Amino acid sequence: MSVVSYFHQQFRFGGKGKIILYGLTVCIISFSLIYTTLGISGCKNVDKVSDSLIFRYNEDATVSTLDPAYVRSQSEIWIVQQLFNSLIELDSALSPKPGLAESWEISGDKLVYKFRLRPDVFFFFPSGDKKKLTARDVVYSFNRILSPSTASPSAWVFAGKVLECNACPPPFEALSDSVFILRLNRPDPTMLAVLGTVFCSIIPEGDGKLNGDFGRNPIGTGPFYMKMWEEDVKMVLRRNPVYFEKWNGQSLPFLEAVNVDFIKNKQTAFMRFVAGEYDFFNGIEGSFKDELLTHEGQLQPKYNEQFNLMRKPFLNTEYIGFWLEDTLEGKKNLYANRHIRRALSLAIDRKAMIKYLRNGIGDVGNSGFTPPVLLGRKITGLGFDKKRAAEELEKAGYPAGKGLPELNLTTTADYLDMAVFIKKCWAEIGVIANVEVQTGGMLRQLRNQGKLGMFRGSWIADVPDAENYLACMSSDNHSPNGPNYTHYKNPEFDAMFRKSFQTSGIERQNF
Repeated sequence: MSVVSYFHQQFRFGGKGKIILYGLTVCIISFSLIYTTLGISGCKNVDKVSDSLIFRYNEDATVSTLDPAYVRSQSEIWIVQQLFNSLIELDSALSPKPGLAESWEISGDKLVYKFRLRPDVFFFFPSGDKKKLTARDVVYSFNRILSPSTASPSAWVFAGKVLECNACPPPFEALSDSVFILRLNRPDPTMLAVLGTVFCSIIPEGDGKLNGDFGRNPIGTGPFYMKMWEEDVKMVLRRNPVYFEKWNGQSLPFLEAVNVDFIKNKQTAFMRFVAGEYDFFNGIEGSFKDELLTHEGQLQPKYNEQFNLMRKPFLNTEYIGFWLEDTLEGKKNLYANRHIRRALSLAIDRKAMIKYLRNGIGDVGNSGFTPPVLLGRKITGLGFDKKRAAEELEKAGYPAGKGLPELNLTTTADYLDMAVFIKKCWAEIGVIANVEVQTGGMLRQLRNQGKLGMFRGSWIADVPDAENYLACMSSDNHSPNGPNYTHYKNPEFDAMFRKSFQTSGIERQNF
């Protein structure tokens, strides 16, 4: 679960006020919250529920599935977190705490985890029926993620980690209705946090067989259930009347409903937010960022009475990814040349990009792919140096870009301004690039199939550990079976990455 996802989970408990959440740059990101105490209006009459008990927001990205085994985008994850629970949750300090599991024990060799499930958890069906959670549901959910027939993009959370051999006991086992056993083939200090991710949400045994297309008709134990979904128009979640969590003795959630609109025009959605029609807004784009924020990332004075601004860290890395196999679509792959990649990196003025395109929200990405806070120290990266960029181009055999074919950078519409800025930076060293805009879903599909030589990517931490970022470089995680979308391969890195699992705490941070 990412930091942003944890914050969003609090909405199900019935918070008040308007909230806006965003944070974008090329590497380590921070996020800001802007909220106001405007009254709620618009989008009325969700089954005549009191208007003050409906949480409303807009999602401009497409939501294609609500099946935890297949969700990948932030837009889908936020909704899925309201419908399902995991064995473990993360508290405000991102430490594991009980979720569906009320307690757990870990063996001395750290290979066997024993979870005792809460006795008061039920899957809730829109018909009003309910089904008690058992350890068999947990076994089914995890086996389903790991099964090749499922082809889940989240299989990497267990692949190579859980015990799998012909003579071995099963990696997932129900000792009884209330006791679940997880067996690993090696110690994994991140496993509890992994079990708290949305990918490890527990679904009822039989999944889609119980309710048709499970991605369209999800059944979970979460604080809400899906009442209505009109694709690209609206989604309504209703309060789960048998939800198990309480707050100071009161049953959760406090809200009666969550209303999600799917307006693609972010500027239109923002104006509705300002008008008080939405309680939450995600993302700032060029058409109105200067209206709201100064270049230093502070609230414009005219909004001081209407909004309050809070800025918090956000574990997110924005990056340009390069396909690293020798060939790309049957042809020689230019991006496999490390000098070309270095030249492109050195030519980007990240500091200016953050200041002028994101109004000071974010940190310059000169210290590696992994956020420094997860490493315990900063790593000195390439930085911005046009002279060195030109030298790298010459080493690649393309002095001042002469003879270098036009490059293609693929992005989504939300990041078009960044892509255009980067294109201009590259032009200053003689590199000509085209910017291709794809939908988020199509970009992910082409990226996973190895059909994009260069793409804008984003990695939001699933768990608060450097392993979650380093996993994107592991050869074991080559896409489409894992998050190594560039197909980076380095035997020395792989060996050190595997060795890191034998460490923990400060020793792990400084490995």
